[in-house]
Amino acid sequence: MAIVEATAAPNLGPELDQLHRDLADAHVLPTWIYAPQIVPVEPKAGYRPYIWKWQRMHELLMRAGELVTPDRGAERRSIDHINPDLTDSASHTLATAIQLVHPGEVAPAHRHVAGAIRFIIDSGGGEVYTRVEGEKLYMETFDLVMTPKWTWHDHRNESDNDILWLDALDYPFVNMLRASFFEPFDGNQQPTTKPTGFTEKHIGRARPADWKSYPNEVPLVRYKWAETKALLDDMRGQDGNPHDGVLVEYVNPFNSGPALPTMCCFVQLLRAKEHTQSHRATTSTVYYVMAGEGFTVIDGIRFDWVEGDVFVVPPWSWHEHANGTADDALLFSVSDRPIYETFGYYREQALEENGGHQEVTSTHTP
Repeated sequence: MAIVEATAAPNLGPELDQLHRDLADAHVLPTWIYAPQIVPVEPKAGYRPYIWKWQRMHELLMRAGELVTPDRGAERRSIDHINPDLTDSASHTLATAIQLVHPGEVAPAHRHVAGAIRFIIDSGGGEVYTRVEGEKLYMETFDLVMTPKWTWHDHRNESDNDILWLDALDYPFVNMLRASFFEPFDGNQQPTTKPTGFTEKHIGRARPADWKSYPNEVPLVRYKWAETKALLDDMRGQDGNPHDGVLVEYVNPFNSGPALPTMCCFVQLLRAKEHTQSHRATTSTVYYVMAGEGFTVIDGIRFDWVEGDVFVVPPWSWHEHANGTADDALLFSVSDRPIYETFGYYREQALEENGGHQEVTSTHTP
């Protein structure tokens, strides 16, 4: 049998370069080059962790309070947290903002496909409410109020003091799906059509037998801080979550699922000198510091926080929390986890090396 001598492979450099140019002109992609970017071996957030310091945010919002009126044109007096690597939001799916309503002001009624939550920073100590679908949901400090998708809502401050709260909406996710709709109400305020406590009485353990069932899948819930705090206090002596301390989730009272279909909300207690272990998940989470001070290590970077600060943890980022003081620290958080769980994309991983703690490589300077 004849022996076939090996021949050198032809040099296709110029021809291959030309093919790549022609593919680009035809708006197609050579998979042999871009496969790692198309299907990466693990999630790549594409944006950084970041922290917005309360002192600066409060100063800017108070200046806006002197110059901007929440009327039909402006809709809301709020300042959104913009991640430096994104264009209009804190994470790729979640937008958060701090909103201010002066005494006597009304934030006009409207509705949108994006779902929203309001976490009350300071209620002003008087009669303050958000009216959703004709029902007044009163707001007290650290209450959590739901505004499900496509529900009419306006805000009214009838107290003698400013009211401040944290907004969180899923409009980046809605916009990514190209599914956004917005509609202003015909008038500045919607009428009150339901008695105070309507939802709470309908979703309780008992109700009048002649009442119809509650009409909506997601109730217009006001989660009262007094009740949440009592639960946290009851759990104080437990071991807690190794990654989050004493952790409480706000749930849909009908099905024990997330507070909204696209967002879940938590409060966590970090007890004196508590330092959690590190983990990461496929989700993004935005935190608001309710009380205390401490730090969070995100992918080796230390972020020091105090009361009022807001920070974001991108997907698949190692993170751990620490309270180095002798007092409690409290964190409220909102996550896009329900989206990932709906499609079966949620994953979580605990750090096993170094006792579950990251090496701190730098400290973030705002």
